[in-house]
Amino acid sequence: MARFFYTPKPRQFDYRPRYYDPEEEARRQRREELLGERSAADGEYVPGELLRRRRMQRMMGAETGRRNGRKKRGGILFLLVLLGLLAVAVVWVIG
Repeated sequence: MARFFYTPKPRQFDYRPRYYDPEEEARRQRREELLGERSAADGEYVPGELLRRRRMQRMMGAETGRRNGRKKRGGILFLLVLLGLLAVAVVWVIG
């Protein structure tokens, strides 16, 4: 059975490393900053940020927008054809 007005919940997870050495993490972070691989202004880890970023990239892409437009037109076209067939069936049954 179809579910109307269903909005799926966003998938998130809370990853916590099993083994964590804060000194090693500080050394690694400092090394990255000194070598220029990472800026000091980088923020903390935010769960689900990568998923949100990918979703926004998909939504903002021009190709995706065109594809969504085709889907909407296809749905409207399907509805119009269905209504036309229903009208023809009603006229055939009555006439």
